[in-house]
Amino acid sequence: MSQTHDLETMPVSKLLIKFAIPAITGTMVTSLYNIVDRIFLGRYVGELGIAATTIAMPMMMIVMAIGMLIGFGTNSQISIKLGEKSYEEAEELLGQGLFLFVVSSLIFTTVSLIFMKPLLLIFGATENVLPYAQTYLSIVVLGTITHLISFGANSFIRGEGNPKVAMGTMIIGGIINVILDYLFIGIFGWGMAGAAWATVIGYSVSAIWVLNYYISGNSVVKLYWRNFRMRMTSTWGVLVMGSPHFIMNVIAGVQMSLFNNQLARFGGDNAISIMGVIMSFNLIWLMPIIGISQGLQPIVGYNYGARNFVRVKKALNQALLVSAIMCTLFFLFIELFPSHVFRLFVSDSNSPLVTEGASAIQRFLVLLPVVGFLIISGNYFQFTGRPRTSLVLTVVRQVFVLIPALLILPEYFGLNGVWYTMPVSDGGALILTAFYFLRERKRLKSLIAEKSLQPVEIGS
Repeated sequence: MSQTHDLETMPVSKLLIKFAIPAITGTMVTSLYNIVDRIFLGRYVGELGIAATTIAMPMMMIVMAIGMLIGFGTNSQISIKLGEKSYEEAEELLGQGLFLFVVSSLIFTTVSLIFMKPLLLIFGATENVLPYAQTYLSIVVLGTITHLISFGANSFIRGEGNPKVAMGTMIIGGIINVILDYLFIGIFGWGMAGAAWATVIGYSVSAIWVLNYYISGNSVVKLYWRNFRMRMTSTWGVLVMGSPHFIMNVIAGVQMSLFNNQLARFGGDNAISIMGVIMSFNLIWLMPIIGISQGLQPIVGYNYGARNFVRVKKALNQALLVSAIMCTLFFLFIELFPSHVFRLFVSDSNSPLVTEGASAIQRFLVLLPVVGFLIISGNYFQFTGRPRTSLVLTVVRQVFVLIPALLILPEYFGLNGVWYTMPVSDGGALILTAFYFLRERKRLKSLIAEKSLQPVEIGS
């Protein structure tokens, strides 16, 4: 098959461009769901609208966690099976993945609707923000199934070597969301409900696009009804492979709840709104890095399964270089033009959101240039079938450093202590990640040496 043939023969630099550019484009468009919602809400509803979406973030992170657990776990397995030429097993994994999306979404939606108010209070909702957040989330959770399929199942398409279709999935949903935000919020004046319905409809169209790809028979990995079920042995493998991403996002949800509570305590609703804008900007720089990571996954997964370690090493090094350059450029923008980020979200340039937010975002992202290395390196271990190592790197950064810093620093430095927790976490993670990364480079060198007497593969 031409798609999998490219994974083992096309020069690595061209292959990374082939996969990363569509992934970056798609993830950037996907980030518009969050960013555009907040821009329209900030201008038409006010800062409490931005704060409400910030309070809703832990819930959305849980949905993302489920999507990554099943989606990335299944995708990693599918890529390895394709590298091993085990097409029937790859098809079983596809059917099982869609089955798990349906079951998990039904459970999540039911629990969320029943316990909506107490969950939002745990997530840091203040008396002023709570009604806005309830209106928004009570609608958004109804679209959990389409969210999971549009995001999680879309990774299956990328994993089998068809990044353009995967990109189209995210672009079509993002464009629809932007258009509907303008209509529902700017024209019809539906406020929080308008933003929520725009999001749900955008995800729904993307989900239909994904399902049509498999139903039409254009996919490499075929979708058969007989595979729409759970197999305990393969399910366990999927959960193990996807667990680092799942735990990372669950922890991120816990962190966001702690952030919201500390922000409400030391800075009030305005501080929560500032964090909402920072999170939106985070998506602008983070989505390209995630896009590079997504582009790297099928290359590394396939060639690792095929034991072509020279191509694995080349792809990893090139992904790290590109991500470092991109993170540095975004860092320079923040240092030079911090207030420009906040002016997108409010019409008054003298708003406290702008004046206080400019210094906050500079403190929060002071170690941004190294974050690309942390993300790519951590994901690499998951792509190569070693989720425990990836999990260790995630847990150390997100739990053992960031959470204690978030609880301790504000007690001594007030609101500034909240902003400095992220660079403290990144600094601690950098030390441990560098250790694992250097050890892995030595391992790859040894694996390559073992195959040095074999004929060089075309395109390697």
